[in-house]
Amino acid sequence: MVNFVSQLSKKLETLYSETQLDELAREVGFVQRKSKLTAQMYLDLLLFNVFDNGKISLNDHSVELFSGHGVQVRKQSIHERFNEESVAFLRTLLEYQLNTQISQTCKVALLEIFTSVMIKDSTRFQVPSHFKKFYPGSGGSASQAGIHLQLEFDLRTGRVNDLYLTDALHQDNTDALDTIDQIEEGSLLLRDLGYFSTEVLERIDKAKAFYISRLNPQVKIYKLKKERYVQLNLQKIHQQIKRSGLLYKELDVYIGAERKVPVRLIVEPMPEPEVEKRLAKAKKNACKRGRKLSTTYKTYAALNLFVTNVPKTWLPSDQVRTLYRLRWQIELRFKTWKSFCRIHINKKMNVHRFRTYLYACLLFIFIGWEITNNLISIVWHHSRKLLSIIKCFKAIVALHSKLKEALFDPGKIGAYLEILYGLSMKELLAEKRKKHLSQSEIFHLK
Repeated sequence: MVNFVSQLSKKLETLYSETQLDELAREVGFVQRKSKLTAQMYLDLLLFNVFDNGKISLNDHSVELFSGHGVQVRKQSIHERFNEESVAFLRTLLEYQLNTQISQTCKVALLEIFTSVMIKDSTRFQVPSHFKKFYPGSGGSASQAGIHLQLEFDLRTGRVNDLYLTDALHQDNTDALDTIDQIEEGSLLLRDLGYFSTEVLERIDKAKAFYISRLNPQVKIYKLKKERYVQLNLQKIHQQIKRSGLLYKELDVYIGAERKVPVRLIVEPMPEPEVEKRLAKAKKNACKRGRKLSTTYKTYAALNLFVTNVPKTWLPSDQVRTLYRLRWQIELRFKTWKSFCRIHINKKMNVHRFRTYLYACLLFIFIGWEITNNLISIVWHHSRKLLSIIKCFKAIVALHSKLKEALFDPGKIGAYLEILYGLSMKELLAEKRKKHLSQSEIFHLK
């Protein structure tokens, strides 16, 4: 804890002191001459109002500057400060925040065989339709404009490996190919169906990295019999599992009509209520398109299919299924972004103001992200207990006034972190979910 306090204090002093902020603001052209509205005031104005970007007005900003700093600035003047340079100022601060991440490894026996455990996913949200020139959406029943954020991080350290903002038309499978060269040898990748393609899996394997993924129902599965590829009959496999009362079945197979990628396939039957939900949703979508569900699809709907290239001697079948469920950690993080920072709530404004707000919101998120991940490692090290991502981030938002003091006065960071640490050991621990292994229980597996 002492080491983290020292590191974070030094980082805050380097990045967020008045002198450093003014220097950066001049570098990007946000400050060109002396003004009563300093770079630090501007950052204060935005960073701690990120929870209300759908309502806050220019007049509110004017009132905040006067009440908080004793500075009178007309709302028209504030409007003019939302420009390309303000976007560059906040974006550069976000880049600095991510490029200087402080992290500690959360040592877990199950994950030690990998150099990193990279979880990747994306989140989308709609923006006002007048932004469609900058952030086109798919239209139709969806919005005409939208944002798509890609995120990848290492579960063991919390370090963000990739943060990428695009329009809503950018697809996950495109991103998977675009970033394939970033994969490191020995890393484990946990990804959802959207990133799936046999080409990506093949290239991960060639990079001497590992993956666990769900299998796309449209991909053909083969067994090699007498030097011939014979398509697998999943209906028969499903019936065998049901007759035998198995929790799962593992097969060595090849996937993809053209590439025939060798994988371990783990077939897991779904609980009947979940199957009914899947089928009801699929039937509704099929009716909209004037189609009927095929027998093959109904079989897939009754199963969870996982594929991996991790050797059996490293990871048995049951742990493949269990480890994949850690991917849910990224969904929890996206939930905090929307629940507590309201990143998806916005209103009509010019695009520079919108982008400035967006980068300010992301900056707050990743300052909180860094604190949360280090607290998780510290608490795990001392107690072998895990913090709740949602509870911890909610506490950071609730204590944002104290974070504000520490950000601009690094000497106060120790007291701020002591408050959070005290809460962590009592109020912020993760709770067990019914019928599911908690992250803490997964981390205790060997």
